[in-house]
Amino acid sequence: MPDQEEIQPYDENKSLEEDSPEDALEEYGLEEEDDWAGDPKKMGFLDHLEELRWTIIKPLAVFFITFVVVMVFIRDVSDLLMWPLQQAEQRLGEDGSISTLMTRNPMGVYSAMLQIGFMLSLSTALPFIIYYGAKFVAPALTKKEKRLLLPGSIGVFIFFLLGSSFSFFLLLPASIRITLWFNSLMDYQPLWTPDSYFSFMLWLVLGMGVSFEFPLVVMLLVYLGILTADQLANSRRIMILVFIVAAALLTPPDPFTQLMVAGPMVLLYELSIWVARIMQRKRERELNTILADDD
Repeated sequence: MPDQEEIQPYDENKSLEEDSPEDALEEYGLEEEDDWAGDPKKMGFLDHLEELRWTIIKPLAVFFITFVVVMVFIRDVSDLLMWPLQQAEQRLGEDGSISTLMTRNPMGVYSAMLQIGFMLSLSTALPFIIYYGAKFVAPALTKKEKRLLLPGSIGVFIFFLLGSSFSFFLLLPASIRITLWFNSLMDYQPLWTPDSYFSFMLWLVLGMGVSFEFPLVVMLLVYLGILTADQLANSRRIMILVFIVAAALLTPPDPFTQLMVAGPMVLLYELSIWVARIMQRKRERELNTILADDD
């Protein structure tokens, strides 16, 4: 009876690169999975296109499925999104109330429905956009950059939710209340259309969600060594002016609402400077430890 080949135990200290990758994997009984993820050069141009296609299709599928679900329950969803308007009316009483939203053209109702579907579908698809986008670019990143993928993706989604929630629960009711108060002051009867109301909500909610990503971008640039805390501190006056201009573009032209938008952005910028200083001190301590070990 022929002798059976002796199965070599797996040696963690032995590099798989000593032999060809296929031989090494076969030797240790390992199957090759997603080999391109470790070495993007193994993928051809068409393979990259195929991977990009699926990276785009998967979030789009979530977007359209959510859109269909929203359309099925459009009445309930619309009633839920009327909450900021109802809160503003309750604070003002009957003098500033709006009896109902009114359409002024045949396409008004469709425009409102599309805006509701787009806003909720994009918010639902955002985590999938972040995940599959990060997965697609991961093979081309350095080890230092790859360490940012998971916490960065989670941070992007959390900050977006914080900004959107702040806008929906605080900023929108306050902005609508001020607008209705001025209408009452001028003895005007507000007649709002669904498409104008939901368009205003869309830009303000999504705009604040994106604006809250700014500290995350700043911390990313500091981590990669592109910016420093001192540079951020020296640019404080310029950035405050940028925040004020952005608040003026996102909100109605009243100082109170603009302050509610610009204020949190300034606070987040100051938080970014504080976090940047902590990151720099940590980096300096690590560098000093390495230099001390070399000596």
